[in-house]
Amino acid sequence: MNLLKWLYYGFTNKLKHVLTCFLSFYFTRIIKKYHYKKIDISQLITNWIFQRIFRLQSEIPISVNFTSKIQGYKNIIYNGDGESAKISMAVSGGCYFTIFKNTTLEIGENTIWAFNVCIQTGNHDFLNRENYKVANIKIGNNCWIGNSATILSGVELGDNVTVGANSVVTKSFPSNCVVAGVPARIIKQL
Repeated sequence: MNLLKWLYYGFTNKLKHVLTCFLSFYFTRIIKKYHYKKIDISQLITNWIFQRIFRLQSEIPISVNFTSKIQGYKNIIYNGDGESAKISMAVSGGCYFTIFKNTTLEIGENTIWAFNVCIQTGNHDFLNRENYKVANIKIGNNCWIGNSATILSGVELGDNVTVGANSVVTKSFPSNCVVAGVPARIIKQL
């Protein structure tokens, strides 16, 4: 009986090692996207299974967290290489981005966000709920968007803006400030 246990556990450990080596090779060598090297391999594998096997968010060419929903990905513009934004897409779960047709979401370099962030380039009209008001959103360089923050259409955030957790950003803000609240307002100049 001990021999069978030894063979079973030895085999499963070797199988785990072979699979880990293969997947690590696959994600770091074959894909050759350098921003993936900064993400835990288990996160990449999970995202890959949901995107490529279960076909959730399969139209998006980068790794997207399996709990996030991104609509209108083709309308996202990355300033520079967009490395930090792509990392946030892969690791920040529960995010909901809706980029409506004929609008864009522009994300600056070194901009990151936390879990459950909501960004929408369109919103219902106050009186006629069947009409949408749509407008572009621009997020500057080196911004941090806190947990569960919401950014609505027409907003432009300058460089080095920090958005506090649970904030609702309904208007534009200049560079070098911290905004928070519902609706968001400047609470500190940097």
